[in-house]
Amino acid sequence: METTTLSEPTLFQALLRGLSLRCPRCGEGHLLSGYLRQYDACSHCGLETGAIRADDGPPWLTLLVVGHLLAPFMVITLMNDALPSWLSTLIMAVVAAALCLGLLPRAKGLFIAAIWKLGAQSPTDPSDQA
Repeated sequence: METTTLSEPTLFQALLRGLSLRCPRCGEGHLLSGYLRQYDACSHCGLETGAIRADDGPPWLTLLVVGHLLAPFMVITLMNDALPSWLSTLIMAVVAAALCLGLLPRAKGLFIAAIWKLGAQSPTDPSDQA
């Protein structure tokens, strides 16, 4: 771990770094150790992000984005008789699942970066280690 002094990133920079699943402070270290599991701290700058809890924000944002992306296509394909309705429903379900799986980690990175940058972390409670 390097101990260099880093300039504080802007909110936009921190959010972009979170979207790319990198440390919101330095942009070098990884934010997630698995699909959704957070590292305790950045391996490059030491920023402790493990205690930042994004909770229900990432799934909410993911469903909001995927729903708005797919709604027009669902209306068009179901109003059009080019495909059977079972096939268009199957295609939309597969596309929705793929989009959700792809966007969820990035939404979590975005929320972690926003919570860190805006200083909205909740105080660490030792009894909340469940």
